Amino acid sequence: MLKKLLGIGLLLALLIITITTFGKSEKTYPDEEMVTVQKLNEIPELPALDTYGMNVSDYDVTEDQIRRNESLYVILNRHGVGPETIHNIQQQARGKVNLNRMIPGQKYRIYKNDEEEATTFVWHRSATDYTTISWEDDIAIENGSIPETISVASVSGTIRSSLANAIQAQGVSQRLVVELANIYAWTVDFYGLRQGDNFKAIYENRHVEDTYVGIGRIKAAEFEHRGHVRRAYYFEYGDQAGYFDAEGNSMRRAMMRVPFDYNPRISSQFSHNRRHPILNQNRPHYGTDYAAPTGTPILASGDGVITEAQYRGGNGNIVQIRHNSVYRTAYLHMSRFASGIRPGVRVQQGQVIGYVGQTGLATGPHLCYRLYKNNTPINSVTYDFPPSEGLNPDYMDQFLVRVERLDAMLDELDASDRLAMN
Repeated sequence: MLKKLLGIGLLLALLIITITTFGKSEKTYPDEEMVTVQKLNEIPELPALDTYGMNVSDYDVTEDQIRRNESLYVILNRHGVGPETIHNIQQQARGKVNLNRMIPGQKYRIYKNDEEEATTFVWHRSATDYTTISWEDDIAIENGSIPETISVASVSGTIRSSLANAIQAQGVSQRLVVELANIYAWTVDFYGLRQGDNFKAIYENRHVEDTYVGIGRIKAAEFEHRGHVRRAYYFEYGDQAGYFDAEGNSMRRAMMRVPFDYNPRISSQFSHNRRHPILNQNRPHYGTDYAAPTGTPILASGDGVITEAQYRGGNGNIVQIRHNSVYRTAYLHMSRFASGIRPGVRVQQGQVIGYVGQTGLATGPHLCYRLYKNNTPINSVTYDFPPSEGLNPDYMDQFLVRVERLDAMLDELDASDRLAMN
């Protein structure tokens, strides 16, 4: 009987403990919730940081832009930074950023503390890339970039006078003219555009913090020139990137048609019998003269090896490039050669090899550009250059999927959308 009573008592005790434990758990939950809410309410607000991670409430910020003949030393010294500090900054910057590449027009910020002492300098090297230099405690130099926002836009038009005018009439950046010219540099004669030629482009617009910063990549384009329609598609996959036609042939040719970043005016055509402006006699002119300001960069029209870089009589300063066993080019009347340009040096297409001048027999600053095929001079303006390497067959499936999507976008830009330009 005693054992039975003890068992009942033990059972009652366990039941009381269990009930008490659950009761405590239920009662403490609201208390814990209140503590949690209280702790959240006690968290201080984070300081307002600007684009460059600086707490703007702690500083007086001055925005400005680099002026002509200004350097980091000039700017910082004007804001009260001592020569020793500036020297230490320049030493620390080595290998991190080239402070000698500051150019007029680039924006910068100066941050000053409560004592009106400059402590931080932010230099915008481009619309997106910047460098932050701080010296409040120790010198710290960091490079950063502002993320871009990309939107896709389209434009189409009919040429009445020029491609530039047709694009400008629609309020699109003139940079698009340059990009289209680069894509079609080897396949379209931009000096022979006719009224009624048409163009289309699907392209990117770049924005940084809601500010438009320019044209991005052209994703696809169409150019109808003299009845021939040529479409180009940008494709990047594996080890290949560039513009290709619908069959995967590269839009890039073995040679550039014009050795400049833009298309300057032709002042004298290729001719087998031309009246020389200085000698006043008829003689062949085996080149195309491009009038351009003195100092305009001249580009190698293709990969190759420099075979000549010297002053040579009436040709003035001349550079010749052997591109392969078939083609070579010559560039005459340069004001000077680019750094490192000498016989035996290998150059790449688009590399600056010299600058427009008036050396030798020349009446004004221009480039005489000559193209030779198997040592025979040919007209670079009308010659149909062979294409460069096409798309790797292993990438064709992915490429064709992209072409189908871009074709649909280009087809939406029908002739009724084109804006005529008088």
